[in-house]
Amino acid sequence: MMKKLIPLVALMAATATPALAGPDILGPDAAACLPGSGRDAVLLTVDGFKNRDGTLRIELWPGNDQDFMRNHHELVAEGKAYQRVTVPVPKTGVAKVCVLIPGPGTYAMGAFHSPTGVRKFNYRDDGATFTRNPRVSILKTKPKASEVAMRFNSGLSESNVTMNYLRGLGFGPIPKEELQSAGNR
Repeated sequence: MMKKLIPLVALMAATATPALAGPDILGPDAAACLPGSGRDAVLLTVDGFKNRDGTLRIELWPGNDQDFMRNHHELVAEGKAYQRVTVPVPKTGVAKVCVLIPGPGTYAMGAFHSPTGVRKFNYRDDGATFTRNPRVSILKTKPKASEVAMRFNSGLSESNVTMNYLRGLGFGPIPKEELQSAGNR
């Protein structure tokens, strides 16, 4: 019986396809960000994590002021663009997260780091950033859609963002020297 199972197991191992797109791309639709997938997607690269705990949540909204950061239930009910992808923060390096888009168009994206994994934003501990890396502050936590919206074409598009955290009385990126000394680069 064992002699019959060995060739079968070897054949299964040789023909199996990996379940994940690769260790560098995160998210349930990671395969959509591989070359030649033919899917419309954004590969968002997030850098500058304060620590490696918790979750990273990426959200995509229509790129206009009326719908930017609007309640996702309302957007979905109206048939408007909305995506949310939540992944664990990687233990090292940048986070590359694949997000499907409904098609070519102008969208706004945000990335939110919750060290505790709680979805409700806590400005004292959590990090946030948006496409095009607009300046945010305690007084201006929500940028205008025109400051973050980007035109994405069909196929694979890419964007890079840097996380911002509360620092003293301001909100901004952690200096690279601090990230490197803490091993969070």
